[in-house]
Amino acid sequence: MQANALHPDAAGRSKPERLRLAIEIFYARSSRHVHPDGDWQEGLWYPSPAERRACCDDIHPTMSNRQALESHCRSQSHISSLCDVPLGELKAAVRADRKQGSPIAEQVTASLVAPRPQRAETFFEMRQKARQETFEQLHAALAQGLPLFERLHALRDPKVAEEESMAPLLETASASAERLVATLHSARSLEATLTFGSALVETLRTLLEEPPAKRRRSLATGITGADPNPDPSAPGRAA
Repeated sequence: MQANALHPDAAGRSKPERLRLAIEIFYARSSRHVHPDGDWQEGLWYPSPAERRACCDDIHPTMSNRQALESHCRSQSHISSLCDVPLGELKAAVRADRKQGSPIAEQVTASLVAPRPQRAETFFEMRQKARQETFEQLHAALAQGLPLFERLHALRDPKVAEEESMAPLLETASASAERLVATLHSARSLEATLTFGSALVETLRTLLEEPPAKRRRSLATGITGADPNPDPSAPGRAA
């Protein structure tokens, strides 16, 4: 059954505008940044009533080809019907775009893919967040343990100590001390990891900023520990 309505974005547009939209939809779907409208029914994919066109009627998904219709809905033949443009014109427009280096395809990809943050900025944000969480844990451990330790420090008089419920106090203080030690170990391990990570990021940044030839020599030297291009005339070299 063919739906009468066009693609929602194609309604009310002129033919050139619908052709441009069809090109964009084709690129977006073929790159799998955008998916056709449909759902799974008993393990098979079917288009929604708004997505379905007459070209879909002869395609029947099976358990061995569950997404037959989903793949068809990404094709130029289906999208041309979806946007009500001649298939031949859509194919010609896509070929022309590809011959020019695919500027439309690049625009579609750029509009659908969010820019990635720089690696150094991402690492810096992760480092700051990890440190903040660790210091909050350390502060919580100190806030719980310090009052107990201060009470124990104040118990210098044996008579006062006898009046205190020493067993529960010592047990609670011991648990707090263990928690504090574990938090300190965690903070120390995190700081060592962050220090190593910062050094690695700086090394990679330096390598990426070097000219390609020098970068290859640096990588080769770092891997083998030897000069990749030894000078035969250097002292100690065999003639």
